[in-house]
Amino acid sequence: MSFIKNLRYHIGTVWDGESGAEVNLREGYALKLDMPAAFGGLGRHPCPNELFFSAIGSCLLMMFLYFEKRFNLHLQGLRVLVDGNVEMIEPEGYRITGIRITVHVETIKSDRGKAEKCAELMMEYCPITRTLEKVIPIEVSVKIQTP
Repeated sequence: MSFIKNLRYHIGTVWDGESGAEVNLREGYALKLDMPAAFGGLGRHPCPNELFFSAIGSCLLMMFLYFEKRFNLHLQGLRVLVDGNVEMIEPEGYRITGIRITVHVETIKSDRGKAEKCAELMMEYCPITRTLEKVIPIEVSVKIQTP
């Protein structure tokens, strides 16, 4: 299986007339976002920080699934939890100061090694975490459960 060399994304963000936005992804896909109530928004939809942290978890999960297929891992469950810190840094303003990721994998006992390898490659190939780890501290723990 070969890798695609270059990917390009075109995203449009449009104000919704209140305190949020609609993000237009590829044709037919849109996300609604809103400012949290604590910042004067209506809080009707996820905020951009939630979307950012969910992108991290989703990227890792999908990279794991990519390698799971290549190694023929008998995957029984997969969950990625992302805990992100956003802090006020005076006088700069808000900044993401740390990310903790916990990956929960369920597989059969004989595939434990395959699961460990998939988790290692997941981190190595996720473009989002590879880029972020240069500027934000990222802690990752992988918990593999076998029945």
